Amino acid sequence: MSSLIHDFYVQPMNQVYMETIAVYLIWTAAMWLLRGKARSVLAIIGAALSIWIIFLLTIFGRSGGGDQGISLIPFITFVNAKVQPELYRTMYMNMLLFLPFGLSLPFVIQKKMRHPILATILSAFGLSACIEFVQCVFHTGKCETDDVIMNVLGAAIGTTAFLICRLRASRKA
Repeated sequence: MSSLIHDFYVQPMNQVYMETIAVYLIWTAAMWLLRGKARSVLAIIGAALSIWIIFLLTIFGRSGGGDQGISLIPFITFVNAKVQPELYRTMYMNMLLFLPFGLSLPFVIQKKMRHPILATILSAFGLSACIEFVQCVFHTGKCETDDVIMNVLGAAIGTTAFLICRLRASRKA
């Protein structure tokens, strides 16, 4: 699994962008076409898998002693990226990490929550903030405000698939 993730991470960014767009479009089309139990099952599998991957990459797949510290200045990574362009890739990957969460969770919670998009974005914020806290406490990573911002942005972008499907449903009604 780590080899697969590494291979994805080191791809040229234009290829990463194209793969991201392809996955987004495939997921949106599947949710557009599926109905009832099939859509629910796919959404639950997607949500569970996305949460598992998030924990695997941010908590369980790390050991202490790496890059540590706290950075609470919002958007400082953009400033630092002018000197270290690789930080743009890191920010994109942080956004990409939570994209599947945003793609799947609204479909799972839509019948239980009045505002599934807002609930998904708030859940992404809470999950990301907890991960940063755990990384800080156990010294398994740097606790950064920008990581939370990019994670939430990824989830928010993912929720647009739900919005597209909801708009389609409202036009049919």
